[in-house]
Amino acid sequence: MRSEPSILLTHGARRFFDYWDSLPREGLVPDRSAFNPAKIADLMRAVTILEIRSPAEIEIRLAGTAVCEAMGFEATGRNGLDLVAPDARPGYLKLIAAQVDQPCGRWNVLRVRQAGGAIMRSEAITLPMLHAQSGHHMILSYFGTIETVGYEEGSYQILAYEDTRWIDIGAGVPDWI
Repeated sequence: MRSEPSILLTHGARRFFDYWDSLPREGLVPDRSAFNPAKIADLMRAVTILEIRSPAEIEIRLAGTAVCEAMGFEATGRNGLDLVAPDARPGYLKLIAAQVDQPCGRWNVLRVRQAGGAIMRSEAITLPMLHAQSGHHMILSYFGTIETVGYEEGSYQILAYEDTRWIDIGAGVPDWI
């Protein structure tokens, strides 16, 4: 097992990383079949699973109840790109592509407008999985609230990525950001 990254701010993010790191794997990345939500049941409210079907389609396969409450709707089955502000999408797609091309973890601080208008800073840790059954890459994420920083009318949207750090899981990390 790797030691948890020192950048993780919340207890939930540290537990989430430790669980992912404990999953069996053939190479660097565990298969979706190894992930058992019951093992981290108390964290699942803040977890999402994304399936990377193409650069234009990133399906939300699972969205925890706290994530859906923040969004104001059930997000499962939607295209995750629709939840990212248009000016933040190119950077988001670049992050996803880098994480898939060179398997690694990613830590971000996000600025998000929740359904009620609160602007939150949240910690997100995203870790790769494979889905052998479909042949697609997946991203397993945990979100932890850091602080409320304002209020703005509007629907849920990921407004910006304020900070990004890569987590080496054995294949190195991208040489940018």
